Amino acid sequence: MSYSLAHPLSERRGLNLKTWQLFLLVLIANMALMLLYNEFILTLDVYHNILSEQMESTRIDEYFETFRKVSQWGYVAQPILLLIQITFIALLIQMPLVLVFIDIPFAYLFRLVAWASLLMTAGGFVRFLWLFNLEAFEIYKNILNMTPFSINHLLDASVYPETAYMILGKFSVFELFWCFVLYNGLVATGKIKKEYAALLIFSMWAALLLFQWGLVAYFQGANA
Repeated sequence: MSYSLAHPLSERRGLNLKTWQLFLLVLIANMALMLLYNEFILTLDVYHNILSEQMESTRIDEYFETFRKVSQWGYVAQPILLLIQITFIALLIQMPLVLVFIDIPFAYLFRLVAWASLLMTAGGFVRFLWLFNLEAFEIYKNILNMTPFSINHLLDASVYPETAYMILGKFSVFELFWCFVLYNGLVATGKIKKEYAALLIFSMWAALLLFQWGLVAYFQGANA
């Protein structure tokens, strides 16, 4: 039996996108967000503000130019990275279901994760608008990790370690809605009880949070 995302999203809003069209929509949104950040947030003045205590001015200029060149490859790699991200999360959801003999097609889960990822991209646009209204001298490293409508938005970024501040940003309205869309999509299949769906999505979210924390902590230790 095949499923669509009609119940949680598509038909409710008069949308009936094919999977490739949905993926393209998510990709365009992510690339637009990346472009906006590179052009209007991560400016030379912001780099000087963040790195002025670590590097000389000329070195910062060189670092910025290198970043601008490397970032061009980010646009090229974005389709592959996005495909890997959506596939990985869809598999994280599917594997526990397979173990308890609940058959939900991977294509359905892929579409579900893709729809949910639009909420995270929306959060990125809200963050961009907030940062866009700040002056360059007001933007420092932890501020770039600020997430609107999250716990870290209520805290003073200057007094928290970067890793802790970033993790607190994951406790946000956008993460909550992301989890709800995934939960609602699973329940809509009629193949999994509500409490099991909630447990599965929460466990996956917690695992991803721990993974991101470990990754950030590792790279901070490597750069120390």
